[in-house]
Amino acid sequence: MNSGLPAGLGPAARAYLDAFPKGDVVAFPIHPLDRLGLPVWVVALFPEDAALGGIMPYGVGYGATDEAAVLGGLGEIAEMVWPTLTLGERAKTRGSYAELVRSLGARSVADPLTLGLPAGSPVGWDTVLEWVEARRWADGSTVLVPIDLAAYSSKELSPGYRPFTTIISNGMGAGPDMYWAIGHGLCEILQRDGNGLLFRALDQGVTLDLDIPLPATTRAILERFDAAGIRAMPKFATDQYGLPNLYCVGVDERETPAAPIMVTGCGEACHADRAAALDKCLTEYAASRARKAFAHGPADLAATVAPDGYVERFMAQAGGAAKSSDPRAFDAMRDWTGRDAATLRGWLGNNVLSERSRHAFSALPSAPAPDGHARAAAARAAVERAGFDILYVDMSPADRAVSVVKVIVPGMEVETMSYYRIGTRNTEKLLAMDSPLIRFGDETADLRRIRLPAGDADRLGHPLFDTAAADRLVGPLYPLYREPEAHHVAHRAGRSVEAMA
Repeated sequence: MNSGLPAGLGPAARAYLDAFPKGDVVAFPIHPLDRLGLPVWVVALFPEDAALGGIMPYGVGYGATDEAAVLGGLGEIAEMVWPTLTLGERAKTRGSYAELVRSLGARSVADPLTLGLPAGSPVGWDTVLEWVEARRWADGSTVLVPIDLAAYSSKELSPGYRPFTTIISNGMGAGPDMYWAIGHGLCEILQRDGNGLLFRALDQGVTLDLDIPLPATTRAILERFDAAGIRAMPKFATDQYGLPNLYCVGVDERETPAAPIMVTGCGEACHADRAAALDKCLTEYAASRARKAFAHGPADLAATVAPDGYVERFMAQAGGAAKSSDPRAFDAMRDWTGRDAATLRGWLGNNVLSERSRHAFSALPSAPAPDGHARAAAARAAVERAGFDILYVDMSPADRAVSVVKVIVPGMEVETMSYYRIGTRNTEKLLAMDSPLIRFGDETADLRRIRLPAGDADRLGHPLFDTAAADRLVGPLYPLYREPEAHHVAHRAGRSVEAMA
């Protein structure tokens, strides 16, 4: 049963709906929670398949139209459903990297020391792990990767298996075909690899100077912000590999938002076309505001846009999703939701909302990439030209009605400031920044050895990552890095708008 979906959805949306396992699809707009009016929709699947017990498949989509927003939400559902239904049933290979290399060859096994292990991790070439089959995008050859990185949630793991890092969804991609889906996941990895040490608590304060005429679509979005009294602040992270990597935050200048947490919204983008990157980070910022209010704001605020009984049904289904496994995220978000907007904005003043320098929009590289295939081609060319190997784990349904993958790029790094995952690239970046996060000497409980390939470890002097310093830098901003599952904090607290007044 489908309820709330807009009429006249196109073939892309219909393909997702037809591919989903049996269940009720519930959709509704949440942008009325904000005053921007840019489309933001929640789409949820309440599945009948017992294999999805504890997984609450839902997505928050956004875009220029309601259909674009719904399509984005459907894609996120696909990224949650199919890993459990495919990877969870797939055979795993158990063994150490050293053993597997002896039998299969080094090119057929991903080296864990190139996969961004947490600092201080005991994992090495002789550690027994569980591995699943991935493919190399360049030539289709088979590569074994640790399931620790391939999985979307704990449901895909063998009973009793403990992953070497917290499971994350970064790198998931969905689309009408494999090329589109891999490109989607790759751009997400590029986005976070590029901005991970340059925004949030480590924000460099580089705002974009929109110094050239902008497309009509971009002007229309900016006019919405102006009319709503919200100062959008698009910012520059990097243009490494010729791909603009941007993000957007903002300030409510005339009104207090419906929920204080909305002041912490942020949108990100990595796209070959600089105008498309700007549009995406602006619209994702708008979506972030509404999403945070709905997912983590007062329960009776969410009830103003959700169908009757939706949150209760959501809570009954949810449980094993990737974002549910981080107690630090839950505790930090619980603290946030008791704070007023002025306090939260004060925490952001010297980092997220800082403005220290400007970068000309006209100076960004730009190349046309009008659809998902073109975007994928541009990202692939840039990454392979830089010498990286793009791997993907195919989690698509058997009938290939849609494509779903998890992309893994050895050498690219995410979650350094949350889960202390760090390898050669982020070590070199932090050294170049003269960061206090990199230390040398003897290991302690807080100073943890960065797990690097032997040659890089020798070249860089066997560096340590200062986890205590990382925690001090992040301070109260941890929910900018990791959020708990939607509605859990409000549900636990029984909070309402009146209680927040």
